[in-house]
Amino acid sequence: MRDGFPQYSRTAQQGDAGVNLVAAIATDQFKWLFKRNHQEHDFGIDGQMEVITEEGLVTGQILATQIKHGESYLRETNRWGYVYRGETKHFNYLSNYPVPVLIIICDPATKTAYWTRFVPEETRPTEGGWTLTVPFANRLSESKAALLSLLGPVVDKMAALQEYWRLNKLLVESETVMYIVDPDDVATCNVGKTRMFFDRLRVTKELALQCQGKMELIFFGFDDDPRELFEIPEVRTFVAALAKALPELLFYVRTGPGSHTLKVFVSCLCDAKWEGKKEPTEGYVSLDTTKLRKFLMDHWPGLNEMTDWLGMSTEENMRITFAVADECGLNRPDAKKRKKT
Repeated sequence: MRDGFPQYSRTAQQGDAGVNLVAAIATDQFKWLFKRNHQEHDFGIDGQMEVITEEGLVTGQILATQIKHGESYLRETNRWGYVYRGETKHFNYLSNYPVPVLIIICDPATKTAYWTRFVPEETRPTEGGWTLTVPFANRLSESKAALLSLLGPVVDKMAALQEYWRLNKLLVESETVMYIVDPDDVATCNVGKTRMFFDRLRVTKELALQCQGKMELIFFGFDDDPRELFEIPEVRTFVAALAKALPELLFYVRTGPGSHTLKVFVSCLCDAKWEGKKEPTEGYVSLDTTKLRKFLMDHWPGLNEMTDWLGMSTEENMRITFAVADECGLNRPDAKKRKKT
């Protein structure tokens, strides 16, 4: 008769008993969820405990469990706790698991579960695997607070993102986006914050495209300086560093009537100097055209990379390219004959 039926082995019974004990503690005492792994998908993790708040909110915080049940797991001890012996095949799996893993030993006589967090550095190697101490004091049923401390506080990320979303909305809806450069960043030649802002514009393709051609950089704190920005050494040094840090500058920079950012970059990088009287009506600013060409050649690839990433057409790329050329005062060929740079 035995050969005609599947058998519920002693090992399977012991495993289910341990999982049931841990599940009962999680659900009945902690008021959490316990999700059991199917045996065919058990590679060292028997189930997961999912944290529920006192108000019944499912937080998304999870603790994974490897559960062992039976007297055999209680026989070997040291002065601090039970010595758990793990298999080599599970070590890397547990080490790379994306949430904290609890090693749990269950005493069938007292219905008590003991736990410790699997920490690779706290293990000791053996000939056939590794060991880890499960402290006598770590009774699972009494450890809700300790387990929560492994996860940290629950964060209302949606509330935290409200301001982020609000600014994104402003970026999208504004015709011009003015980024004020901190004068301390200019003084210390720190381009990191400006680079971070441009990184933000590239969080999504939608945001990047909607910010194309909008950016103006405002150099705050120099209004009382009688010199032009390109005549101030620390500004020239900062702009040179910023130009290297922003390969996609030509994609985002504003062009056309009233724009000034590209003029600041060009004048600072191309040895601008006044010719004649230092008055717009009587003098003019000359540039080193060789350096202007280098600036543009250095930044065309960044423009092309952006338009390629966004799947923009050659005509769209040409439109931006021509706008930049016009802003720099360059004569350009007819758009119909111009190929993508």
